Amino acid sequence: MRKLNLNNVEEATGVFNSPKAGGYVCIITDVEDVADKEYLKISYDIADGEFKGYYTQLAKEKGWNMPAFIKSYKEIALPFFKGFVTSVEKTNKGFKWDGTDEKAFIKKGVGLVLQEELYTNQKGEEKKRLRVDTIHSTEAIRKGDFKVPEVKDSTNKVTPQVSNSPFSNGVKDEPKEESSSFFSEPTDDACPF
Repeated sequence: MRKLNLNNVEEATGVFNSPKAGGYVCIITDVEDVADKEYLKISYDIADGEFKGYYTQLAKEKGWNMPAFIKSYKEIALPFFKGFVTSVEKTNKGFKWDGTDEKAFIKKGVGLVLQEELYTNQKGEEKKRLRVDTIHSTEAIRKGDFKVPEVKDSTNKVTPQVSNSPFSNGVKDEPKEESSSFFSEPTDDACPF
């Protein structure tokens, strides 16, 4: 082995910097229409600040899926769906959704408030992840016009196979989102929204 000089090397702590609960300026990276259940599965990444491109980098390095959230367009959920559309339209100047093409949301900016969630995985282990709590315009995120929710504790709870909630779309599990981290002040560097 070659001789190593470790005098100026800082010891690793095993902790790495990742997004935490908070508000983020994000970009929609993909949209999948699940027509039979009447919802869109919307994938995203962070588009600005310290964690810009964080999830895309993890996908490249580790092969992980991009984080996603679901927006139902069932009749009873349309007011919430309209809130999502309005947030995207307010963020992306000149963009007006035509009401039919879900792919038009791809590469559009949106403000997301991420919440920490404690959950029990399929192996019975308690884990922590981030999930989308609320959707805003990026202007609201930059102004701090949002509330970071308390940690959601979903551990050791029995989840029904299919929910009867009008907002669940019968989805068994929420999309898996990778562990997360801290919100930094967004900057104007090359972010169009």
